[in-house]
This record gives sequence, C-alpha cells and structure tokens, in this order.
Amino acid sequence: MNQIEPNMLALAWFAALWSMCCLGFLQLAGLYPLRRQSPPLRATNLLVLATTALWIAVLAATVRFGVTELRWTTFVIVAGILVLFVPEIFQALPRRFRDGLSGLVVSACAFAVVLLLLAQNLVGGVPPLM
Repeated sequence: MNQIEPNMLALAWFAALWSMCCLGFLQLAGLYPLRRQSPPLRATNLLVLATTALWIAVLAATVRFGVTELRWTTFVIVAGILVLFVPEIFQALPRRFRDGLSGLVVSACAFAVVLLLLAQNLVGGVPPLM
C-alpha cells in the first residue's frame, strides 16, 4: 500500500475533510438563491452567508492540506470518488439536517472547528507511516 500513498494518516484526514466539504456544498447549494424575507427571518440569510464563508475557507484549507500532504494522483482519485459517493450520504440525512436551520447551525459549527484544527496545524504536517 505504500506504493499508492505512503502517508495513510494524512489520507484518512483528507477523506474526512473532503467529505465534509462535499456535504457542506450540497447543503449550501440547496439554500441558494437567497430569498427576500421579513426582518425577523433575515438572520437566516446572514447565517447562510456566514456558513458559506466558512465553507470556502475550509475548502481552501483542505485543498492546501491535500496538495501538501498527499501525492497529486491520490488527491485527484480520492477527491473524485468522494464527490461521486457523498451525495448518497447526504440523501440519507434527515430532512431537518439537510434543509433546516438546525442543520445549518451544526454545519457552521463543524466548519469552524475544522478550520481551527487546520489553522493550528493539528491535522497538517502529519508524518508518514512507516
């Protein structure tokens, strides 16, 4: 297996992070275009925009992690396979987490935690397994 990817721990982290990016994309894609809402519900639009900004930051950090820690062939193949199969996981989620406010809040919190992990280099710089 070392011929395919010598850093299996980084590959596992990348698969988890990329899956989260794919799930976030699918959730956020269903919330656009933003609707005009009355003032009490305008906070939902702000939450969608804030979650989108967090998702973009996590996506950029995940791509940076994948490019620096993995072979480019592994990066492309694993990312492609996950893009193909993560929508099935998304469809298995309960509707309140896919389309509801609670799912959006959970996503925003998860993106913030992942961004902190990547920013503090707790995930990055993983030494290859021998």
